[in-house]
Amino acid sequence: MPRTFHPDPGAEPYRADPASTHRVKFDARVDFTNGGYVEAKDFLLDIEGDGVAPERLAEMIVSAMNLLRAGPVTITAMRIVRRGEHQDG
Repeated sequence: MPRTFHPDPGAEPYRADPASTHRVKFDARVDFTNGGYVEAKDFLLDIEGDGVAPERLAEMIVSAMNLLRAGPVTITAMRIVRRGEHQDG
């Protein structure tokens, strides 16, 4: 993996769904267009169904974190986990 994506600013906003049966657990880095970056390690987001495309995950990351001036998103790891079958507490 690492793969870099340029999220569409007009993409569908991310909405958490506490009733979802699956989540995506990922490591990523978001670079900002005005300098700097933020990194996420073992971050979890709810997903619809049992899968998500990495391109959509990049959009979800920017939306969920409300990151203004987000540039490229590099995803270094991602896996789908069933809710309750991972440590998140």
